[in-house]
Amino acid sequence: MKFRPSYIRSLIFAALLLNLAACGFFHPKLPPSTAHNLPPETHISFFFHPDTTLGPGDYWLNHGDTVWVEDTLILGLDTTVSVQTVSWWGDDPDGDILGYYLKWSYMDTPVFTQEESGVFYLPLRTQFDIYSLFVTAMDNDSLLDPTPAVVSFPVYNSPPSVEWKLNSLPLSTRSEDSLHYSFTHHSFFWDISDIDGAQTVTDIYYALDDTTAWEHLNGDRREVMVTDLAPGKHRIFLKVRDIAGAESPVISFPDPESDDSKITAWEVKAPVGDVLIVNDFAGDQVVYDHQNLYKSIFTDMVGAEGFSVWEIGGASTNTANTIPYSPEDIELNLSTFSKVFWFTFRGSNSLNEASLALTRFVADGGILFMDNAQKVATNSRPDTVWTFTDIDTVYQYSPTGRIYAGVNIEGLWGDETLNSALQLRISSTLADKLYAVVPGATSTLRYFFEHDSLNTSDYTGTPPVMIETPIGDGVCYYMSLPLYYLNGNNNLDDLFRHVFGIDE
Repeated sequence: MKFRPSYIRSLIFAALLLNLAACGFFHPKLPPSTAHNLPPETHISFFFHPDTTLGPGDYWLNHGDTVWVEDTLILGLDTTVSVQTVSWWGDDPDGDILGYYLKWSYMDTPVFTQEESGVFYLPLRTQFDIYSLFVTAMDNDSLLDPTPAVVSFPVYNSPPSVEWKLNSLPLSTRSEDSLHYSFTHHSFFWDISDIDGAQTVTDIYYALDDTTAWEHLNGDRREVMVTDLAPGKHRIFLKVRDIAGAESPVISFPDPESDDSKITAWEVKAPVGDVLIVNDFAGDQVVYDHQNLYKSIFTDMVGAEGFSVWEIGGASTNTANTIPYSPEDIELNLSTFSKVFWFTFRGSNSLNEASLALTRFVADGGILFMDNAQKVATNSRPDTVWTFTDIDTVYQYSPTGRIYAGVNIEGLWGDETLNSALQLRISSTLADKLYAVVPGATSTLRYFFEHDSLNTSDYTGTPPVMIETPIGDGVCYYMSLPLYYLNGNNNLDDLFRHVFGIDE
């Protein structure tokens, strides 16, 4: 077979092409890559809370030092508060963000976090300062953003403010109720506010009568009890100071310049005697019929220096002397004495607020005679959960409340002679719908109405009206009729002598 020269040349050319292809003539090696792992980018966002309105050229005078505002890039947003909420995030074009390094301008070294937001309390030390936050993102190859995100906060310290805690002190709107009384102790409570955060308040100062002699308390205190007060009129002053030295305005009690209260004086009375009469019947604190009767009885028994009187005002009468806000004040008022006669009648009273203090007084060995004659219409019925007495149930003993003079209140004292001597009698018509009290498991019945068949008054049977309850080392006598109306036999003094153990 003969091959043409052209054919042979074609085969040789094809073989050459295949050889070149095999040698990579058409697939040259790529040059080395010039690409590198890229670092992340960091971003910050926040809401700016201005506390002043200042621009370039404005200035402050702070304790004699002048601070000028010149740099609009730093201070052009006005000043802000020392509590800041800041968010941040990172972008990595060729990987993931593992976390962030945070560093405030007042810190020596950054801290690592995987959080992407935070609330920061900037540590105020002066009236004005600039705080900058640097945030640096780190990716999964441990590369850091070479240009950290940064934000600056120009902070001007705002002074704190203080006010008496709501409802912790009486507010009298009546000029005739301008005098506030206490025994030789008194508690005061307050609330503090500061736009820079209440935690920046480091010092609290109060002064009694003399504002050149301030007493110091730690900044986290919100109450103080002043004790061993001398009898006479007093006034307490209060102010607070923050970490940068800024002080609040001074407040006081009483405050003669107050638009909210007409209380102009606070008078301290020294407790006298071993007996305390508590007038918790605000309606009596105008002409004092009930209080004067009891005072005359105790004056005859123990003398004028043998007892003290504590008047608890109400919403419309003696408003400068409502029940103390602090249970400790109530307890101290009682614990000064060993015998307490507490009477209420018609309308609201303070027994719920005083319940714990009353229980502790009795449990510690005190004798409590509670005369709580509450009208049914007031909805402040005797409470079966009170712990200073033990009442099983209560009920309204009369549809109309009409109890006429001459009705006997029979005693159950375990001795017929004593029962006869302590029998009480209605002295004038009692026209109030009141409660009967059924003794609980630990109580003993001491007084009840004579049977309804013996008179024409409007009740049925023999409603129980007084019980005795031992508690701890003491005892409580609880009566649901007003003693003021029970002196028909002129022997209330005998009853008081018996329950309080007062000798002739």
